[in-house]
Amino acid sequence: MNIAKLIAKTTLPASLQADAVAALQDAEKRARGLLWAKCKVRLFKAGKISKMLTWESERLIDVRPDLLDWDVAPMINITAHGDNVPWDPATGKPEPGQWLNKDPNSEEYKQAVAANYWCPGEHARSDKSHKAQYRRNAGEGRAYRLGMPVDVSAGPDAVQVWRNGDDTIQLRRCGDAWQLTAFRPLLGRFGLNVRVGYEIDNVFRDGVQQWYPIPGYDLRAPLTYSVLPGRG
Repeated sequence: MNIAKLIAKTTLPASLQADAVAALQDAEKRARGLLWAKCKVRLFKAGKISKMLTWESERLIDVRPDLLDWDVAPMINITAHGDNVPWDPATGKPEPGQWLNKDPNSEEYKQAVAANYWCPGEHARSDKSHKAQYRRNAGEGRAYRLGMPVDVSAGPDAVQVWRNGDDTIQLRRCGDAWQLTAFRPLLGRFGLNVRVGYEIDNVFRDGVQQWYPIPGYDLRAPLTYSVLPGRG
């Protein structure tokens, strides 16, 4: 994959293209081994992780601070019990400590079951649900650790976006973090989905900050480098 050619097809000014290429090439080097590290934890450690967690645990590092690389990203809204915890309408932010009620007849318990799309029928804080969640998302703590700190306090102006004519290539920048996403068609609607750099679009999307770090951690766009088959 030629990153420079993809970038050149966007509206990014020529004066910035060398910076973007250098940043994304550096991300490629940093990401070597990342996919395998994630897969290894998801395939072989999800059950062990679920046994270490308690009902009250928000994430693995609550009980094992030394295992960030096995954990989900240390964000308030990304937890051992899912990434769709309720947000406080007063603050416009996700709130920790959700779905703690163990009474199956309580409304809160029923909400936790209804929200559990990754392990249907289970309470989001159950052992079975924890295992399913880490089977899907373990290792994102490593991607976070290798990620790039970002400042989105400027709101929509914090993220710059450049596209190509048909919007199949998007280039984002937030401070020193760059992200390239693209779909490269191979046959009809099938092709390659490209995600390279730092996941700015997860942290800040549709003009709204989506991720909020837990105390003791900064806001980072996680490292990513994937070129996978899929549909456009």
